[in-house]
Amino acid sequence: MNVNKRDWRDEDNISVLARAELAKEGVTLNTNLDGLSPKEKRNVLFKERNEFRRVANKISDRTIQLVNKAQDEKEWSKEQDQDYKTNMEVIEHIGALVRRVDSLIAATDHEINHDSLSTNSETNSKILKPNQSFNSKGSSSSFSSADRINETNFGFGEYVRAMVSGTTKPEIRNALTEGTDSAGGFTVPDILTTQLIDRMRAKASVIQAGALTVPLETEKTSIARIASDPAAGWRLESGAVAESDPTFEGVTFTARSLAVLVKVSRELLDDSINMEEALMMAFAGSMAGELDRVALFGSGSAPEPQGIFGASNINEVSMGTDGAALTGYGEILDAMQSLADANSNDPSAMILAPRTWRTIAGLVDTTGQPLRPPQPIEELKKISTTSVHVDQAQGTASNASSIILGDFSQLMIGIRTSLRVEVLRETFAENLQYGFLAHLRADIQLAHPGSFAVIKGITP
Repeated sequence: MNVNKRDWRDEDNISVLARAELAKEGVTLNTNLDGLSPKEKRNVLFKERNEFRRVANKISDRTIQLVNKAQDEKEWSKEQDQDYKTNMEVIEHIGALVRRVDSLIAATDHEINHDSLSTNSETNSKILKPNQSFNSKGSSSSFSSADRINETNFGFGEYVRAMVSGTTKPEIRNALTEGTDSAGGFTVPDILTTQLIDRMRAKASVIQAGALTVPLETEKTSIARIASDPAAGWRLESGAVAESDPTFEGVTFTARSLAVLVKVSRELLDDSINMEEALMMAFAGSMAGELDRVALFGSGSAPEPQGIFGASNINEVSMGTDGAALTGYGEILDAMQSLADANSNDPSAMILAPRTWRTIAGLVDTTGQPLRPPQPIEELKKISTTSVHVDQAQGTASNASSIILGDFSQLMIGIRTSLRVEVLRETFAENLQYGFLAHLRADIQLAHPGSFAVIKGITP
């Protein structure tokens, strides 16, 4: 890979809106790396990546404020909806930039390692002093804290790889020493955990639909939600005001264990120049997929969190005793009406299986022409994911599926920023593999169950 070549337009298809947001913050995309040494390139790339993250995090904070304001005012205008969609699009494009820079950093690391092995053997023999500590300024109260993060010059994948392969970088070795626990595992620094969580957020369909992430500072975290609104009443002049108090109830996040095992061959770990990025993608992809599934369909039986599908007080539309195929948009409209009857905000998205998405996209009228959806459905964001299974039971049917729609800003995903990774060297030694066992804690809660509706029993 030619690290000096920087064609952002072809590589990442960055939108005009994303470019405008970056320019507003003084960030440009025409960084010239020509003439720089590998280490100088690496420093420039890390600084650039942090700038991209800072802008994305600023937009993310702005989006959360937008959602919170809409919740307080119980109104979601078309202008607010457009702002929300624009912000999410910009964040997605800037995220593509970050991933691109990550791959360039990996290529630059390969240059540095090659130069280091051939020209400087003394570097490999340096020993860290006990008081040389890795200083993390990241805040555990935020998952998007690049603008508050100490500018580390290594990433999550590089840190995990170093657990087995070692490293010539003093800061990584020191971080590994600081993070080692009595059981032989490693506690990943908060800064690097936020990288993983940010990547998980990008991959989760419920996050794309508008779900909010909540940092959990302790094992149990409680927040209040309104169970019923106060009732207003008319009064005569000088008459008493009728008392009517809102009913509040507590929502408690219980940090539950989410674990994943990633196996890597020793040859691949030693020889692959992009293994750091591959490790990040493996951890983020597997964890995001499972977090996505439980947010939608979690059973609620310990240790699994309760998802939307089986939650109490959500709205339901049934396709019949034994299920049925969708032949029109009636059931979706019924589900949207149930949300309106529950005084919910308009749905932000609907999540469905790829099979169901194909059915809806292929609906035709009696003459065989495409059946245009009603405007509310046409404007509704549709997210297809294999997290929605097509083997659900509905009466005698065993091949049913569901659609979950609603205001996903009412779905909260609580995540502890403490991540622990163990290296399993002996378990898979006979296959010349290493195992990385990662352990994260999270939970799912609904701020307002009536903001969701489920269409159950959709058959092919």
